[in-house]
Amino acid sequence: MNKLERYFSLLKFSIINPKAGVEIMKTEKQVRKDSKNEILEFGTNSKKLEEIINELFPKIEFSMKDFYEKTESLRNHINLFYKKLNDEKFPSKEKPYPTDYSVPINSGLLLYIICKVVNPKKIVETGVAYGHSSCFILEALSENNSGKLFSIDSIFRPWETKEKIGSMIPNKLKINWEMNFGTSKNNLKKLLDREKEIDIFIHDSLHTYDNMIFEFETVWKYIKKNGFLISDDISGNNAFYDFCKKNNLKPLILKQDNGKGLEMGIIIKK
Repeated sequence: MNKLERYFSLLKFSIINPKAGVEIMKTEKQVRKDSKNEILEFGTNSKKLEEIINELFPKIEFSMKDFYEKTESLRNHINLFYKKLNDEKFPSKEKPYPTDYSVPINSGLLLYIICKVVNPKKIVETGVAYGHSSCFILEALSENNSGKLFSIDSIFRPWETKEKIGSMIPNKLKINWEMNFGTSKNNLKKLLDREKEIDIFIHDSLHTYDNMIFEFETVWKYIKKNGFLISDDISGNNAFYDFCKKNNLKPLILKQDNGKGLEMGIIIKK
């Protein structure tokens, strides 16, 4: 799909789905606004995965080698999934998200390790796409034989379909998964009210300032003591920085291994 085809596809989609069209225009406006703002820094260096794990869990019984070995089969599955998409064009029904859209491997490993060690009962994530991060979370829950992942994602553009959301996730892991279709603005508060309290929240949906601040502020009171708020792509705008500053929080920042500079932020609720 070239730029002209993409434009007319979005135009047709907006005419048929006017509410979705309005949201797309709002999002594009917010992205342009975010891009004009100076991105503030936390005054702390981002850290490698091993450093983050040592700081979070100084008395951990497993080594990084153990975690790499435990996730080898899953990582091979993910690589094969992406390999099958190499010849498909983006954007299209067959490839609704780019193959570099999902979280980097070290971010997925971080989510796996946190879930493996903490043994959470309830995790909420916004943004699924193919299900890259969901796979790592669900792998840990399966090994723990405990916990549930509640995911929220929506059909935002005409080439996206429900069938492709989470399509990477192996069927054997879906027993601990609940998928909620819709936007976080419509679904997040209702889900949190139903579940009362959660162990971990992960933001990886629409990375605009307004949406990120909304999710952080909505979810914070539902996260239990010593629970986690984790956000991907924190360096795209100042939402994570402003939330931490407002609440006097000191996050850990994960250095990404894909060279894109889109860092992941981790907060432990004290």
